[in-house]
Amino acid sequence: MSGTSRGFHGAGADGSQRASAAQPRATRGSGGVQAELRQSTVLLVHPRDGAGDAVLREVRRVGCRVEMAWPAPTLPPIGFDFALVAIDADVLAAAPWLSGAPPVPVVAVVDGDKGVPVDVLRLSNAQAILIKPCQPAAILSNLALARHIFSYERRLLNKVAKLEETLHASRQIEQAKLILMTQKKLRANEAYDYLRRQAMTKQMSVAAISAALVDAYGLME
Repeated sequence: MSGTSRGFHGAGADGSQRASAAQPRATRGSGGVQAELRQSTVLLVHPRDGAGDAVLREVRRVGCRVEMAWPAPTLPPIGFDFALVAIDADVLAAAPWLSGAPPVPVVAVVDGDKGVPVDVLRLSNAQAILIKPCQPAAILSNLALARHIFSYERRLLNKVAKLEETLHASRQIEQAKLILMTQKKLRANEAYDYLRRQAMTKQMSVAAISAALVDAYGLME
């Protein structure tokens, strides 16, 4: 993400602590999934303590560029490929984007000695879980998993949005047909043919002409 400014939606990254990778990033597409992951830009949301420094070192070893932020940013991050977040109830309350629709894949970072906070993770939208202490191989595998699930979820959301749009259009076409059947005393097939002719004449879709008719009829009532 060279040349892309990083921060948080609607605000700068004030209060964040930057820690760039010590080694240069590979050129994107230079070889396989691991090469792509190693050149990622990561936001690490973690207290600045020994455990946080250890995670930071391991992410650096992977080759990613890292920006560390604490306390957890209230606004969603922009300009990052991943967010690694030490998730607990306080972090979820401070960063509502974690339980909403995060703009990037999220990997929850949890302490293996304290156990996995299942109830908290259930409320978040993390796509993977990284157990501390962690190794570069575990980081890479969780980044790959998070990206895969994130992309899959986005595709599903897009499909749902298109289905909802299609359903809404179908309902408006049926409403427009009912209006024509009532006002012009047409049969159902005649009403649809009328809508189709109007759409062709005005170079609009049947759904668009139906929506216009339904809106106009609503204003007249």
